[in-house]
Amino acid sequence: MPGFTESEITLNFPDNNYFRLGDCDGYKDLQNNFAEMDVCWYDQENKVLYIIELKNWENNKLTEENDPNYTEEHIQKMKKGISDYRLKNLLKKSVDTTCIFMSILLGKVNGNKIQNCSPFTISNDTVIKLLSIINWTESDSTYISMINTQYRSKFNSYAKLFDIKAFLVLTKEKASELFEWVS
Repeated sequence: MPGFTESEITLNFPDNNYFRLGDCDGYKDLQNNFAEMDVCWYDQENKVLYIIELKNWENNKLTEENDPNYTEEHIQKMKKGISDYRLKNLLKKSVDTTCIFMSILLGKVNGNKIQNCSPFTISNDTVIKLLSIINWTESDSTYISMINTQYRSKFNSYAKLFDIKAFLVLTKEKASELFEWVS
């Protein structure tokens, strides 16, 4: 099985129907203002394109929490800032990558350049699923659930526009339960 590892998450796809936008010259020509998700895998049998972002957030602890110079209020403010940044980053990557694939479907010049990097061809019948898989070492996944709720709320209009049925933020543990190719 081909494997791809990033952020301490390994994806063992059952075939070679995957590629990374970051390795694609067609994407590199555009990347100045775009943010891409890490890897795309096409399940040809089921006509499902998985567009996957991998993150290593480990836990919800800050080293400053053990420092008496920081108040609880300041720690919470820092955590909120981190959460806002994480959510904004996931959204930008999702929107930008979705637009890239729509350019491919429309047969636009730059979309065709990116299509040339891909070992598969998608069509309007292709089901698109966006997955943000988080390496989260805490047993309490309430934080990831909260990020998922906020992400789904903010991405929902784009999902409706592009008919994307599945778009999730989930822990590595949960993803490995749902997809045999995640470890």
